[in-house]
Amino acid sequence: MKKYLKLTFLLLIISVLFTGCDSTQEQKDKNILLEKNSEEENIQEFDEETKTIEDYFPFMENTKLEYEGIGNEFAEQTTFFEFIENNRAQLKIFNPGTVAVKILEYKDGELREVFTEGEFYHIENMLDIRGESQNVILKEPLKAGNSWNIPGGHKRTISGIDVSIETPYKTFKALEVTTEFGDGKVQLDYYAKGVGLVASIYKDGEFEVKTLLEDIEKEPYETEITFYYPLYSDIKVAYLERDIKFNTNDSIEKIIENNFKNPPSDKLLPVISDNTRVNSIKLNRGNKTVNIDFSEEFISEMNAGSSLEGSILKSVVNTLGNYYGVEKVFISIEGKPYSSGHFAIEENEYFTVDDSDLVEFKD
Repeated sequence: MKKYLKLTFLLLIISVLFTGCDSTQEQKDKNILLEKNSEEENIQEFDEETKTIEDYFPFMENTKLEYEGIGNEFAEQTTFFEFIENNRAQLKIFNPGTVAVKILEYKDGELREVFTEGEFYHIENMLDIRGESQNVILKEPLKAGNSWNIPGGHKRTISGIDVSIETPYKTFKALEVTTEFGDGKVQLDYYAKGVGLVASIYKDGEFEVKTLLEDIEKEPYETEITFYYPLYSDIKVAYLERDIKFNTNDSIEKIIENNFKNPPSDKLLPVISDNTRVNSIKLNRGNKTVNIDFSEEFISEMNAGSSLEGSILKSVVNTLGNYYGVEKVFISIEGKPYSSGHFAIEENEYFTVDDSDLVEFKD
């Protein structure tokens, strides 16, 4: 009888222990599942919160994006952010046919193209311009199905999230945006986090034009400017092309100034003295004139007779006139119209580009 009671008691203890273990393990499993679900919800919420336009279209300094073109000779392009300030950026776009600029703005949950201009071959900070265009490129929330209208009465829609798009550079998971132009014509734009636009595909029936990211280079872009200098041994003016490296937010005034001070050969004379500063350069589109303002040292340290002073002024005028594509150049000293012992202009006057007696410099 005692043996029976001991056996019964032992079985009861074992049963309780196993039941307790099962119950504890079951609770642990439930807790793990709840934690996992909570983590997944938090990750989902975090992802939704971090899907911002700044992620998918970052303004990147000193970064060239090079694109392969397929289906049209002008589909190839290179882009570079020339100027970035707060929520605005100036994008320079190079293709085989032209050079253009676009002013982009982050505002009220939208990325807007507020200004665009083609045939823009010079460097000029246009961030302060207030254009009338309100072409919305991206609009938050960045969710599939979000749509808006753009100029021309066309519709633009976020048509996919994490869409796979293959480019020569790599395959991206990208935000897909579809623009409908009517009559079956559409454009698909793909934006990848941390990069921006990685592909554009225009479709009209079976006809397609593709612009696909081919390379990313972290470096300034290079351009050429034709500079003019007085010849050391002659009263003539010589010209030559000089390679310019432009970093994001560089000053074109400083670039011009440095090149005026430092000709590439001792056979050429500097256009300005070491102490002379270029205070500002502005393109007046209304009367097609470039205005350049120098510090007072431009005149006080020139130390030149009328012939050499004429060659210096000609060098300034031809350099700026040809670079900005105008014939008229207004020169001022600390805000006042240019006036020396040999040459002077009034407020409404200007110097003009003069192509006579020029020589191409070959060292």
